[in-house]
Amino acid sequence: MKWNIEQAAQESRFWNQVNLLAKEAFPPEEYLAPEQLLKMAEEDRFDFWILSDGDTFVGFMVVQTYKNLAYLFFLAIDSSCRANGYGSRAIETLRALYPDKIQVVDFEMLDESAPNNRQRIKRRQFYLKNGYKETGLFLSYLGVGYEVFCMSDHFDRQAFKDMMKEIRVEGFEPKYFSK
Repeated sequence: MKWNIEQAAQESRFWNQVNLLAKEAFPPEEYLAPEQLLKMAEEDRFDFWILSDGDTFVGFMVVQTYKNLAYLFFLAIDSSCRANGYGSRAIETLRALYPDKIQVVDFEMLDESAPNNRQRIKRRQFYLKNGYKETGLFLSYLGVGYEVFCMSDHFDRQAFKDMMKEIRVEGFEPKYFSK
């Protein structure tokens, strides 16, 4: 494996694949165009990374940093590369890039009535396997419910909520709850 990460740019040799993956990996209510993600990455607190293995496009991730948090805003692995350890490698990379930050992620809550509930279960298991832990915090935005995980025993809910206020996406107004 010749793992490589690079800052996303429209000039990247993988830019077309980033666009195709973004459309395939995220449902319409969660989709943000890569061009919009690039604009967000121009702000100090967002990083947009393209992941590759040699000449093979693997995926991308977008990370927001805020105080002591590194929030995995988006992670997408190309369907041809899934189940090959690349997602775990991306999480390892995330830890290496932000070693002094608490790693945080949110993902669609389990919902037996959701058509993609099996995928949600696998995603939740993936994050648990890669060191994330339940925080007991949930949120909903843009009509979707999410569960929040982090890699620390000490999750600062208020810092997370404050960080989320920094995200400027039309209609993005998270509501928080516990179960």
